[in-house]
Amino acid sequence: MEKRLRTSFLILLCLFSIQVWAQEREVTGTVVDDKGLPLPGVNVIEKNTSNGTVTDFDGNFSLTIPDKDETILVFSSLGFVEEEIIIGDRTNIEVSMGVDTESLNEVVVTAFGIERQEKALGYAVQEVQSDEILEGNQTNVVSGLQGKVSGVTISNSGGAPGSSTAILIRGGTSITGNNQPLFVVDGIPIDNSTSSSLTVASINRAADLNPEDIESISVLKGPAAAALYGIQAAEGAIIITTKKGKAGVSTISYSGTFSVDEVLGTPNVQQEFGQGTQILSTDGFSYETESNFSWGPTVGSEETYNHIEDFYQTAITQNHNVSYSGGTEKSTMYLSIGDLSQNGVIEGTNYDKTSFKINTSSQLGDNLTVGASANYIVTEVGSTKQGNASGSSYSSLLSYPINVDIQDFYAEDGSQRMFYSDQTFDNPYWSLENSPNDNKVNRLIGIVNINYNFLNDFNLSYKLGTDYFSETSKRVIGTGSLIENRSEGYISQFQRENRKTTSNLILSYNKEISEDFEIDALVGNMVEDYRVHSVYTYGDGFQAPGIYSIGNVSQENQSITELITRRRAVGVFGELKFGWRDAVFLNFTGRNDWSSTLPEDKRSFFYPSIGSSVVITDLFEQAGNDITSDNGLSFMKFRATWAQAGKDAPIGALNSFLGTNINPLASSAYTYNGVDIGNPALEPEFTDSYEAGIDARFFKNRLGLDLSVYYSKSKNQILEDIRVPPSAGTFYATLNGGSIINKGIEALITAKLFDRNNAFQWNMTYNFGLNKSDVVELPGQLDEVYLSDSWTFSNTAAGAAILDGSLFGLRGYKAVRNEQNELIIGADGLPELETVIFEDVNRLPDWTLGITNNLSYKNFNFSFLLDLVQGQEAYNATNSAFIYYGLGEETLNRSQDGVRVVEGVLANGEPNTTQVTDQQYYQQYYSQNAENFIEDASFARLRYATLSYDLPTTLLDRLNIVSGQISLTGRNLFTITDYSGVDPEVNTYGAGIQGAGSMGIDNLGTPNTTGFDLGLRFKF
Repeated sequence: MEKRLRTSFLILLCLFSIQVWAQEREVTGTVVDDKGLPLPGVNVIEKNTSNGTVTDFDGNFSLTIPDKDETILVFSSLGFVEEEIIIGDRTNIEVSMGVDTESLNEVVVTAFGIERQEKALGYAVQEVQSDEILEGNQTNVVSGLQGKVSGVTISNSGGAPGSSTAILIRGGTSITGNNQPLFVVDGIPIDNSTSSSLTVASINRAADLNPEDIESISVLKGPAAAALYGIQAAEGAIIITTKKGKAGVSTISYSGTFSVDEVLGTPNVQQEFGQGTQILSTDGFSYETESNFSWGPTVGSEETYNHIEDFYQTAITQNHNVSYSGGTEKSTMYLSIGDLSQNGVIEGTNYDKTSFKINTSSQLGDNLTVGASANYIVTEVGSTKQGNASGSSYSSLLSYPINVDIQDFYAEDGSQRMFYSDQTFDNPYWSLENSPNDNKVNRLIGIVNINYNFLNDFNLSYKLGTDYFSETSKRVIGTGSLIENRSEGYISQFQRENRKTTSNLILSYNKEISEDFEIDALVGNMVEDYRVHSVYTYGDGFQAPGIYSIGNVSQENQSITELITRRRAVGVFGELKFGWRDAVFLNFTGRNDWSSTLPEDKRSFFYPSIGSSVVITDLFEQAGNDITSDNGLSFMKFRATWAQAGKDAPIGALNSFLGTNINPLASSAYTYNGVDIGNPALEPEFTDSYEAGIDARFFKNRLGLDLSVYYSKSKNQILEDIRVPPSAGTFYATLNGGSIINKGIEALITAKLFDRNNAFQWNMTYNFGLNKSDVVELPGQLDEVYLSDSWTFSNTAAGAAILDGSLFGLRGYKAVRNEQNELIIGADGLPELETVIFEDVNRLPDWTLGITNNLSYKNFNFSFLLDLVQGQEAYNATNSAFIYYGLGEETLNRSQDGVRVVEGVLANGEPNTTQVTDQQYYQQYYSQNAENFIEDASFARLRYATLSYDLPTTLLDRLNIVSGQISLTGRNLFTITDYSGVDPEVNTYGAGIQGAGSMGIDNLGTPNTTGFDLGLRFKF
């Protein structure tokens, strides 16, 4: 007993001695991010020891440390720059952690929302963060990516509210089908279709998303990156991750912008010659003043008007967003409300969008997490007709000569005033008041997900999502119209219900087999059900004037068409990834799809991929030969991938559509409608893709280069609406055949000019892309495939895919010349024209370069984006129309007596001596010759420049505000180009035209806009 007491006393004495020699004290503190928000889960470790703790949900921590001034605490958290703090004699500290933008272990979102280390990927993925998306204040999320992703071409369809934006990743893979990438929100594919925009501007459905709700966007380039998504991802995928609630202190955020916009400009209009038509008869030359053309005599002192310039107004836009984020250790919630109200540069046009978003997540037990999100959006668009549409505002403006007051459009009796007796078109101002075009969409994107971890290494996740929207579109020609057969009015409308339901089940496995080897595997199943129910209604003649409803049309003047389309796709897929020493990675994927749009015996098809990534710097370091240095190489990785992707047929392509009308041009009387003829022997398309790249960082990661080269071949194309001889009993056919090769180079260069500790920061990003999309094979004797939807004014040209030429080529009229290059003149005294393929025309840029600069000093931030687009051609059909009507400045070159003899030879070689009027020359030849309107549309544009100021914390503390910012943004401030039109960035019909599309076609659309935004941001 005495011995035991003696031992206990000695132990207590030793412990007391240690306590005397090693005094301790408690340190408390708070960890926040660079915006002052608390950071939970931050590791706080006493340097070179195992003594540490973790911050709670309010960012607070408490840690007992040795009572020594030189004690150092290390603060670390994924995604933030590690901080080391010398404690000194302090007992309470506050630590601010900046976002780590230079980490070598970046995590990116890939297929199905799965996060992967970027260094382990064998293909190129580029991620764009929330603040980058919001730069430039674009309301369409696709436009927000412009110039910010290498190898991606984005084109706007004009400045009309609700206009669509088309996006191409590494060119196009389809001649007549969809070339837009797949859009995925939180792991569920959504609809990004665009209604036909031939008549009015139509929005692409991805624009329904509120950019303020987006956390990040990962761009998966080509089949290699999107192999697991299958059918819809042959063109790549846009993976959108939305914002979620964060545990800790609840925050309320507000952002608002007030914008002023004007058109970039208008074409020059000649102001010398007024109303009239030129006539050449046996009695000589004369003018007919009863005309809608400007081919009359000089106006002299008569008042003139610039109808085009006067038609556009200053447009005002307001955009307001409020969001809430908060949560506890077990559950989080994010809520937001956004409201956009945009007036157009044409009076009466508008785009309004209201969105509601909720995103919740709850942890039930240690291993089970459930979540749900819902996004409800209401959009309304008011439009004016465009392009070649009957009643197009632009063509109506051209029909008013410069000496006619276009705004005096009501007669004394209230009817529409005619300015000449045979007028058969409406005054555009009258149309704005009496012929509305409205579109309204109610949309719900809902997702539920379950995530369960079991047996340490396994995870089971399930997502069920639906994308549902109802669309109502109404287009009216008002009572009193001057359009032929429309004096009593006309209505065309449709109601559409669109539903896409997707189910994803994924079982994944992750295991460190040994200290050197790691394995990741997953298997999954995807089921997609797509249904569209459309009802089209037409009515001719309103019974009561001014009531624009189908119910105001007598039943005998109504027609109704109902269309139901359905598609079911089922896929099973798997991925297997091996990692060795976290430096060498090998990845395999495989997927099999079954699609209801293909014949039963061709319905199942399989496609695989294989990729590898090797981190060279890590391998050398592990071998004991570190090749990195602070003043040289920091990181280097090589990657390579081969992948295949399949694509099914369009809905209904197998079967013919029956109709009551017999094709009058067919050789026999079939009961189908002579146009929509199915092909029950269609096979799936396939795209084979090869990619290699290098990712290197230098000078402590302050300079980075990500370079990719790629090659892909899309074969066995499914070609729709291919024209065949009438002897076939139809006009069009759908068939397999044709191949496209895409090849190119992408480069992403990042540079941080100053050390992160410098008060002045200047960061630059260069996104370079070079691509060629060539058609190397077409079926039968075809040498080109064009889409009639892209026909320009007077049908002078159309976008076309050219055999042994560009996928984005052009076909149109060209003057006939003999071997001596002399014009061949017809019997009418005008040069003859023929339809040709313009083999050298490419409406896709040879290369693009987006240069982003971000400069900051203390509370001031300045950023701008310079976009260079080089080597593309555009077809200026708008100028062709100006010349046709006699308004183009080229038409000022008129003969004194109004007649001329065109230099050229007749078919027999004799010189031409037949006189024609100037009007005949310009209308029937010059404006019809597509050669005259193909132009180089290369340009350099300052997309935006933003100056922002972060309000000082002293002011914010008094107002009880966490953070605040005020900003001023200028958009499309200048453009350098040789293009003669208003804007070289043209795509009049937007994303509504598939295949070769209408990129680079300038055809009587609303010009793009330039403007300024005043913005405010607060966080409470």
